[in-house]
Amino acid sequence: MDRLEKISNGFIEAKILLAAAELKLFDGLVGEGKTARSVARAIGGRAHGVEILLDALVAMEILDKCGDAYRLRDEYVEHLTEGSPTHYPSLLRHRNRMLRHWAWLEDRITGTDSPKGYRSVLEDEGANEDFIRAMYAVGHARAKSVAERVDLEGARTLADIGGGPGHYLEALASRSPELELWLIDLPLSLSVARRLLASSLVRDRIHTVAWNVYDESPPPDLPRFDVIFISQLLHGEPPERNAALLRRLYPLVSPGGQLIVHENVVSPGRTEPRAAALFAVNMLAMTDGGRTYTEDEMLSWGRDAGFAPEPGERIDERSFLVRMRKPAA
Repeated sequence: MDRLEKISNGFIEAKILLAAAELKLFDGLVGEGKTARSVARAIGGRAHGVEILLDALVAMEILDKCGDAYRLRDEYVEHLTEGSPTHYPSLLRHRNRMLRHWAWLEDRITGTDSPKGYRSVLEDEGANEDFIRAMYAVGHARAKSVAERVDLEGARTLADIGGGPGHYLEALASRSPELELWLIDLPLSLSVARRLLASSLVRDRIHTVAWNVYDESPPPDLPRFDVIFISQLLHGEPPERNAALLRRLYPLVSPGGQLIVHENVVSPGRTEPRAAALFAVNMLAMTDGGRTYTEDEMLSWGRDAGFAPEPGERIDERSFLVRMRKPAA
C-alpha cells in the first residue's frame, strides 16, 4: 500500500516544480527574494495562488522564506534560472507539456479524441525551443560516451539526422578533426541549434540542412555519407514510417558506410530495461504511433532497406547503439 501511495502521489511535487518553471518565477527570487504579491505582479498572476505555490516550494526545500519574502536557495540558482548553462528550465517546461498529454493517457489507449502531442514541439516556436534545449539538457552528459563507441575509421563525411541541438555531432567532431559534419533537422530546430553552437569550437565545420526527413525527399545537393547517425528519433514514429525513412536514407550512405541508430531500446519481451518500458508510455501519450522498439525491429527495417546488420551495443539503461552497414559492392 505504501508503495502504491508513493507512486500515485508522485505527480504532486512534480507539477508544483513544473508550474513554477512554466511561469518563469525563479529568476525574481534570486538574492534577497520577493513577496508573493510582487511575484504575482511580475508574472501577471493572482497573489492568492502565487502565495500557495511559493509556500509549497518552501516546503519542498527549493525556496527559503523569511518573513513575507521568498528566496531561491543558492544550490538551485544555476539550474532553475533562465539562461542556465544546463538548460534545465527548458527541460522542465518540456516536461510540463508532457504532463498535460499524460493526463489524457487513458483516452490514447481507448482511442478517444485527445490533444495531439509531438506536433507542437515541431511546429510551435516556443515549444520547439524548450524541446531542443531539453534534448541538450538530457543528452549532453552522455554525448561523449556515445560518440566514443561510433566507428569513425576511414570516415570523411558524417550526418546527424534529426540532430537537434548538435551535441552528439559536436562530440563526434572532437574525435576526428578532418571529419566533414552535417546537421540535418527541421528549420525551427536548426535555428535553436545554431544559437547553441555559436560558441562551439567546431561550429565552422558543421553544415546545417533543413529537411523533414519523414515527409520529404532528400535535398538534391546532399553528398553521400560515410556515417549517418540517428539519435533518439525513431521512437517518435510508427514502424512503417521508420522503415520508409531507412529506405530513404539508404542511397545517401556511401558503399561500405554505416547507419548507426542511438535509441532507448527495449528488450524482446518489452518489459526491460525499466526506463525503456516506461518511456514507451511517454510515446503513447505524446505521439501518434510511437513507442520504444527492440534491436531486431530496427534491424529488420534496415535489412528491408538493404543494410546488413552488425553487432549492437548497450551503453546504459537508456542508450543502445544499433549498427548497420551498406554493402561495399
